Amino acid sequence: MTLDPESAQPGTTPGTAEPASVEADWRRLHPLSPLLRGGIALIVIAGIVIANLRDRLIELFVADDFVGESGDVLDLIDYLAEEGLILLALLGVLLVIACIVFFSWLSWRFHTFRISGEAVEERSGILFRQHRRAPLERIQSVNLQRPLLARALGLTQVDVQTAGQGGKVGLRYLAHAQAKEVREQILRARARSTDRTDRSGSGIAASPAFVGTGTPADRAPSPAGQDPAAAAPAAAATETPGGIVHDLDRRAQDFVDFDIDAEALHSGSLVRVPVGRLIGSIALSWDLLVPIVMLLVSLVAGIVWQPYALGVAVPLVLVLGGIAFNQFNRGWGFTLSRSADAIRVGAGLTATNTETVPLSRIHAVEAQQPLLWRPFGWWKVRITTAGHSVAQGGQNRLQNLVLPVGREAETLDVLMTVLPGFGDGGAAGGAADLAEREALRDALVGAGSGFVGAGARAGWVLWLGRRRAGLQLVGGGIAVETETETETGSGSGTLTDTDVAAWASLRIRRGALTRSLSIMPLIRTQSLQLRRPLVHRALGLASVQAHTVLGPVRMEMRGLERGAAQDVFDAFAAAVVRVQGEDASRRAGGGSGSSAVGASVGNVPGTGNTPGADAGTPATGTAPVSEERT
Repeated sequence: MTLDPESAQPGTTPGTAEPASVEADWRRLHPLSPLLRGGIALIVIAGIVIANLRDRLIELFVADDFVGESGDVLDLIDYLAEEGLILLALLGVLLVIACIVFFSWLSWRFHTFRISGEAVEERSGILFRQHRRAPLERIQSVNLQRPLLARALGLTQVDVQTAGQGGKVGLRYLAHAQAKEVREQILRARARSTDRTDRSGSGIAASPAFVGTGTPADRAPSPAGQDPAAAAPAAAATETPGGIVHDLDRRAQDFVDFDIDAEALHSGSLVRVPVGRLIGSIALSWDLLVPIVMLLVSLVAGIVWQPYALGVAVPLVLVLGGIAFNQFNRGWGFTLSRSADAIRVGAGLTATNTETVPLSRIHAVEAQQPLLWRPFGWWKVRITTAGHSVAQGGQNRLQNLVLPVGREAETLDVLMTVLPGFGDGGAAGGAADLAEREALRDALVGAGSGFVGAGARAGWVLWLGRRRAGLQLVGGGIAVETETETETGSGSGTLTDTDVAAWASLRIRRGALTRSLSIMPLIRTQSLQLRRPLVHRALGLASVQAHTVLGPVRMEMRGLERGAAQDVFDAFAAAVVRVQGEDASRRAGGGSGSSAVGASVGNVPGTGNTPGADAGTPATGTAPVSEERT
């Protein structure tokens, strides 16, 4: 039985070390969660095995008594009736069902979770206890997953992704309204934890407010400060039931719920993908075109050369159908909305997935345009966030997508949404937003003004992508002059753009068959690398790469002239040191430090200045490791 936190001793704060109040914070999952986690699958698998191996099992165990003189297997029901074993068989079946129900109940009884002021915790296990803990400051995203069976039962899985490898806390399963409420509690708890960390670093007293499950603050928030996204599930949870009709109506509403952020729905800041565009993008994607070409080759070979080649067509058709349905199923009903400090991505036809990613946890973003999408002006956008396991490698393209297919204007909207400092009505202002949008449009579909282009011999390593390839460092006050060659021809370009920007970033554009624009805030840089592989060394070229967390977005520019690559590397390293140093000073000083916007690093190669020697750069090592390898 779950205790009421208000029953704690007077003067104790919920979530403190008092045993009663701590135990009161623990809650259990939905009673049907054990069956959905494995009980139903076990029953189905056992039924399939018994149905398919029935004759073999009978011959193996009771061959002499169970097989007639003609060798035919007798009917199981007839045999039990003749031997008088019907009652014992029914008792055995009931005993098995009772054991399944008992152990399922026992598993549910020992599986609890809570949201404290420091972490999201989960305890499970009967004989071997497990205790998983996700610290609030390391939470990268909170996702709601609804497989088809769970969706039909009105249940939802809450996945809490952390920055550690494989550090996921999965709450399987909760009622849909409760799952949405738990998600909002986790996000609010994380926001308050981050606020307390910033306040403690700046010497400001932290707020004593505690956000946990079952606390009075969460059960009765003030109307003025209540999150609109959490108001709907809270209201639904306290609604008085109205019988079977009401339950069926609520279940139907939960089944079709697209989980759109309430603020975004009210303000109209949504990005949706029409069904026709989704189908067209799937048909014209490389994932489907390659199997189609292979299928046509096998058909032609089977007709003209050997009929045996037609045998390859059957598995290829199955592969095509699987790829097409999988992408359509995951892209159906796609919506992207933004709250004050996070983005919410939701999609799915049979099984739905809603991912809420705090903006501060986005490490890199990339827009891609396959060749056959170009006439329609379609792009897709994906991001890199921490929290994926090494096995996944952060390379799950469907999971990392924040826009499966969109027009140029929608793509720019998404880029402006996920980039820090823009599109949020912050200090940058509307003029800076317009300037940044034009800069992004030029980098995406224009000539790439201000980008450092690839070297003259880069065609041997970049092939048709040499003319588009380029690198640009925006913000940080760095200006490295170098000769560039872009789609508009040769000329003098600069490595950086001096437009006002809230955060400095690295931008790389490349590709011929699939065009792309990759952007990474310098504050997310973990290390830098200048390398010269064998072919690059023979051609007098070099490659510059910035490393962040493991993910699908690769920040690397190949084919740079060696001298230009060295200048880029030195300026990039100095900019990262300066930007991250300014951020560390701002956090330590409670925002008193100067902004990294337009800061003059003063370490341009050839000027005689020493990187990091400026008085504004902290003496402590806040910058990533810079590495040069040949």
